[in-house]
Amino acid sequence: MEYLIPVLGGMGEFSYLKFKNFVPSHMVYWGANTKHLLQDLESIIGFEQMVLENRSFTNTFRKMKAWIDEEHPVVVGALDMYYLPYYPEIYHTQHIPIHYILLVGYDDESQTVFVQDCGCKEVQPIPYQEFEDSLNVNVSGMSKKNTARAFVLPQPLPSELEIARKGLQFRSQKMLHPPVAMFGIPAMRKFAKEISTWQDKASFEHLVTYATTPPELPTTFEKSDGMRTWKAQVMRNLGKKYKNENWIKVSGMFVESGSLISELCEAALKQDIKKITENILQVADIEEEAYKLLATC
Repeated sequence: MEYLIPVLGGMGEFSYLKFKNFVPSHMVYWGANTKHLLQDLESIIGFEQMVLENRSFTNTFRKMKAWIDEEHPVVVGALDMYYLPYYPEIYHTQHIPIHYILLVGYDDESQTVFVQDCGCKEVQPIPYQEFEDSLNVNVSGMSKKNTARAFVLPQPLPSELEIARKGLQFRSQKMLHPPVAMFGIPAMRKFAKEISTWQDKASFEHLVTYATTPPELPTTFEKSDGMRTWKAQVMRNLGKKYKNENWIKVSGMFVESGSLISELCEAALKQDIKKITENILQVADIEEEAYKLLATC
């Protein structure tokens, strides 16, 4: 089911961080750091990870090929979207070093890797040199250069319904009762109290960029919903497939919160504090109720 795994890993959630002497000084993320996403999915699904990072590209790529030949799923990144030719608006235009892709094949003769990207329906080719350049990034707190992961899946693999139930309950606890107040519903309300202190334009632009798919500063805001479209689609499809009315109801709630986030992003580029505050508090109320329902499903 499309988007099920990223949603169960934490995409479409909320975190709010503050840093002295940084630009931007405030950072809002609407998805999960991939390290944490994969750790959560490990708990939910029960797979094991094999990780390589901060080694030479030549040695890492040799291992990637071996993993593919052994039929292990291989995820690479964080990588810089600047080098991905199938994103024409970003390609060789904008550096966005936070992306991850599934490596599904390679061809030494044409010097091409083949990848599956959540932003595309079809498998995409990337020339070897662009692929190497894309992985030559260090993202503080997220990823080191030339990072690749292979996965050993449990046998038998849990059913989709088992994974969905366990994952949605897990996500509910993280959003309703996070270990620290920089995450989840408490972070939304903390952000609402503190947005009036924001001074730098970069913080507002960061808020909008990372609510948008793919992450870029938009001119229109239909894709700036903090990935709530993904969540709504997953809940709607699960609800219909497994005849769960609460999941269908939650789908509608994420449609509503996503619309509010899109409005919030438009307000953020105008630095409209009042509108931002109103919308994020409404999102917090709606999603709190949504996660309470998911916790009992």
